[in-house]
Amino acid sequence: MEYLAIYDQLNQPLHQNLPRREVHVLGHWHRTSQIYVLHPEKGYLCHRRSAGKDLFPSLWDVSIGGHLSPEETYESCALRELSEELGISVHPDELKLVTITSVNGQDEKAKLLDREHVGIFLYKTNLPEAGFKVQQEEIIEIEYLALPQLRADLQSAAPTRAYIPMQGHFLEILDLLEQHQKRNADGLN
Repeated sequence: MEYLAIYDQLNQPLHQNLPRREVHVLGHWHRTSQIYVLHPEKGYLCHRRSAGKDLFPSLWDVSIGGHLSPEETYESCALRELSEELGISVHPDELKLVTITSVNGQDEKAKLLDREHVGIFLYKTNLPEAGFKVQQEEIIEIEYLALPQLRADLQSAAPTRAYIPMQGHFLEILDLLEQHQKRNADGLN
């Protein structure tokens, strides 16, 4: 059974670990990492979640990610998830923490609350889709989507894919990622 550490609304620890299912049923705040994988020419790596996922099964996601284990850091979780879900080993220097934000999500079909304090990371790679060894229990398929296409999809009433219903969050993060890259290109960060 997977346990998660719970936090208050301000991301302060409550010094209690609860089963993952209970955390989502009761809507406790917990921590996750989301990694946005960017190919400089092909765009962001998106994936369709497995039908067996407890939250948002079979829907498209814009980031790779997962829950922090108790005592785990945002960075160590991000590195672990890239290894587990995409089969790649990433050096910590290749992973850029962009921000920590809070997301108050809900899966209405599963009747679960997903209140997360999220470490948002950017990972740039030149790997083609075939260069990843996806974890089939988690991911059905992957595809790079160019930023204009991804933005259009997330803003559309009739997108080309069925996404996790957090389009506003994804668009906000994509803006943050673009700002982060611009600052780095300008030598400001």
